[in-house]
Amino acid sequence: MEKIKQNKIWITILVIGIIVIGILLAMLHQQKQNSPEAQSSSYVSSAKASSASTSVQDKNNEKAYAKKAAKMKGHVYNEEYTTWTKADFQNWSAKYLAMSESDRHKDGVSEKFGTKTAYTNSSTDMIYPLDDIANEIKQKGLPTGYYETIKSFNKEHPGFNPDDIKK
Repeated sequence: MEKIKQNKIWITILVIGIIVIGILLAMLHQQKQNSPEAQSSSYVSSAKASSASTSVQDKNNEKAYAKKAAKMKGHVYNEEYTTWTKADFQNWSAKYLAMSESDRHKDGVSEKFGTKTAYTNSSTDMIYPLDDIANEIKQKGLPTGYYETIKSFNKEHPGFNPDDIKK
Protein backbone atom coordinates (compact mmCIF):
# COMPACT_ATOMS: atom_id res chain seq x y z
CA MET A 1 0.00 0.00 0.00
CA GLU A 2 2.80 2.32 0.95
CA LYS A 3 4.59 1.51 -2.29
CA ILE A 4 1.47 2.32 -4.35
CA LYS A 5 1.19 5.76 -2.66
CA GLN A 6 4.85 6.49 -3.44
CA ASN A 7 4.35 5.41 -7.06
CA LYS A 8 1.28 7.69 -7.35
CA ILE A 9 3.30 10.63 -5.95
CA TRP A 10 6.14 9.98 -8.44
CA ILE A 11 3.69 9.64 -11.32
CA THR A 12 1.98 12.92 -10.28
CA ILE A 13 5.35 14.69 -10.06
CA LEU A 14 6.33 13.27 -13.47
CA VAL A 15 3.03 14.41 -15.08
CA ILE A 16 3.37 17.91 -13.56
CA GLY A 17 6.98 18.07 -14.80
CA ILE A 18 5.91 17.09 -18.34
CA ILE A 19 3.18 19.76 -18.27
CA VAL A 20 5.67 22.42 -17.06
CA ILE A 21 8.16 21.42 -19.79
CA GLY A 22 5.36 21.59 -22.39
CA ILE A 23 4.38 25.08 -21.21
CA LEU A 24 8.02 26.23 -21.31
CA LEU A 25 8.45 24.85 -24.84
CA ALA A 26 5.28 26.63 -25.97
CA MET A 27 6.56 29.92 -24.50
CA LEU A 28 9.92 29.45 -26.24
CA HIS A 29 8.18 28.81 -29.55
CA GLN A 30 6.05 31.95 -29.06
CA GLN A 31 9.18 34.02 -28.40
CA LYS A 32 10.81 32.72 -31.58
CA GLN A 33 7.77 33.82 -33.60
CA ASN A 34 7.98 37.29 -32.07
CA SER A 35 11.72 37.61 -32.69
CA PRO A 36 12.91 40.35 -35.09
CA GLU A 37 14.25 37.72 -37.53
CA ALA A 38 10.89 36.00 -37.80
CA GLN A 39 9.03 39.29 -38.08
CA SER A 40 11.39 40.70 -40.73
CA SER A 41 10.91 37.71 -43.02
CA SER A 42 7.17 38.04 -42.53
CA TYR A 43 7.42 41.77 -43.25
CA VAL A 44 9.49 41.18 -46.39
CA SER A 45 7.01 38.69 -47.80
CA SER A 46 4.14 41.04 -46.94
CA ALA A 47 5.93 43.97 -48.60
CA LYS A 48 6.59 41.91 -51.73
CA ALA A 49 2.94 40.91 -51.95
CA SER A 50 1.86 44.51 -51.43
CA SER A 51 4.31 45.75 -54.06
CA ALA A 52 3.09 43.19 -56.58
CA SER A 53 -0.50 44.20 -55.87
CA THR A 54 0.35 47.89 -56.27
CA SER A 55 2.18 47.20 -59.52
CA VAL A 56 -0.84 45.38 -60.95
CA GLN A 57 -3.12 48.22 -59.79
CA ASP A 58 -0.80 50.80 -61.39
CA LYS A 59 -0.89 48.94 -64.72
CA ASN A 60 -4.68 48.71 -64.53
CA ASN A 61 -4.88 52.46 -63.79
CA GLU A 62 -2.57 53.25 -66.71
CA LYS A 63 -4.79 51.26 -69.07
CA ALA A 64 -7.92 53.00 -67.79
CA TYR A 65 -6.23 56.43 -68.03
CA ALA A 66 -5.14 55.69 -71.62
CA LYS A 67 -8.71 54.80 -72.63
CA LYS A 68 -10.04 57.91 -70.90
CA ALA A 69 -7.37 60.15 -72.48
CA ALA A 70 -8.12 58.80 -75.96
CA LYS A 71 -11.73 60.04 -75.62
CA MET A 72 -10.83 63.48 -74.23
CA LYS A 73 -10.19 66.59 -76.31
CA GLY A 74 -8.00 69.60 -75.62
CA HIS A 75 -4.43 70.85 -75.32
CA VAL A 76 -2.25 70.62 -72.21
CA TYR A 77 0.47 72.98 -71.00
CA ASN A 78 2.27 72.18 -67.73
CA GLU A 79 -0.51 69.86 -66.53
CA GLU A 80 -3.23 72.48 -67.24
CA TYR A 81 -5.74 72.68 -70.04
CA THR A 82 -4.86 75.44 -72.47
CA THR A 83 -6.84 77.09 -75.21
CA TRP A 84 -3.63 77.71 -77.15
CA THR A 85 -2.56 75.68 -80.17
CA LYS A 86 0.93 75.11 -81.51
CA ALA A 87 0.44 78.10 -83.86
CA ASP A 88 -0.61 80.33 -80.95
CA PHE A 89 2.63 79.55 -79.10
CA GLN A 90 4.73 80.17 -82.20
CA ASN A 91 2.96 83.49 -82.96
CA TRP A 92 3.37 84.64 -79.36
CA SER A 93 7.06 83.72 -79.40
CA ALA A 94 7.69 85.69 -82.59
CA LYS A 95 5.85 88.78 -81.25
CA TYR A 96 7.53 88.54 -77.83
CA LEU A 97 11.03 88.20 -79.23
CA ALA A 98 10.35 91.13 -81.61
CA MET A 99 9.86 93.39 -78.58
CA SER A 100 12.86 95.32 -77.29
CA GLU A 101 14.68 93.76 -74.37
CA SER A 102 13.76 96.68 -72.12
CA ASP A 103 10.06 96.19 -72.93
CA ARG A 104 10.27 92.42 -72.36
CA HIS A 105 12.08 92.84 -69.03
CA LYS A 106 9.71 95.33 -67.44
CA ASP A 107 8.15 94.29 -64.15
CA GLY A 108 4.78 92.68 -64.63
CA VAL A 109 5.17 91.50 -68.23
CA SER A 110 3.23 88.25 -68.11
CA GLU A 111 1.41 85.66 -70.16
CA LYS A 112 -1.04 82.90 -69.22
CA PHE A 113 -0.71 80.81 -72.41
CA GLY A 114 -4.41 80.02 -72.32
CA THR A 115 -4.22 78.62 -68.76
CA LYS A 116 -5.09 80.03 -65.34
CA THR A 117 -1.41 80.28 -64.35
CA ALA A 118 0.41 83.50 -65.19
CA TYR A 119 4.09 83.39 -66.12
CA THR A 120 5.59 86.75 -65.15
CA ASN A 121 8.95 88.44 -65.72
CA SER A 122 10.52 90.31 -62.82
CA SER A 123 13.22 92.91 -63.40
CA THR A 124 13.48 93.35 -59.64
CA ASP A 125 14.52 89.72 -59.17
CA MET A 126 16.08 89.53 -62.65
CA ILE A 127 13.94 86.48 -63.48
CA TYR A 128 12.66 86.28 -67.04
CA PRO A 129 10.78 82.99 -67.59
CA LEU A 130 9.05 84.38 -70.68
CA ASP A 131 12.44 84.81 -72.39
CA ASP A 132 13.25 81.16 -71.75
CA ILE A 133 9.86 79.99 -73.03
CA ALA A 134 10.01 82.19 -76.14
CA ASN A 135 13.55 81.08 -77.01
CA GLU A 136 12.61 77.45 -76.51
CA ILE A 137 9.63 77.83 -78.86
CA LYS A 138 11.89 79.55 -81.41
CA GLN A 139 14.41 76.67 -81.22
CA LYS A 140 12.15 73.63 -80.82
CA GLY A 141 8.81 74.82 -82.19
CA LEU A 142 7.00 74.17 -78.91
CA PRO A 143 7.61 74.82 -75.21
CA THR A 144 8.43 71.95 -72.88
CA GLY A 145 5.24 70.74 -71.21
CA TYR A 146 2.93 71.44 -74.17
CA TYR A 147 0.89 68.59 -75.65
CA GLU A 148 -1.44 68.99 -78.60
CA THR A 149 -3.74 66.22 -77.33
CA ILE A 150 -4.67 64.63 -74.03
CA LYS A 151 -3.60 61.31 -75.57
CA SER A 152 -0.05 62.57 -76.24
CA PHE A 153 0.09 63.96 -72.68
CA ASN A 154 -1.00 60.55 -71.36
CA LYS A 155 1.76 58.77 -73.32
CA GLU A 156 4.36 60.89 -71.52
CA HIS A 157 2.60 60.61 -68.14
CA PRO A 158 0.82 57.21 -68.10
CA GLY A 159 0.22 57.22 -64.34
CA PHE A 160 -1.41 60.68 -64.37
CA ASN A 161 -5.19 60.64 -64.28
CA PRO A 162 -6.42 62.88 -67.13
CA ASP A 163 -9.28 64.01 -64.89
CA ASP A 164 -6.65 65.66 -62.67
CA ILE A 165 -5.46 68.02 -65.40
CA LYS A 166 -6.19 71.51 -64.07
CA LYS A 167 -8.96 73.37 -65.85
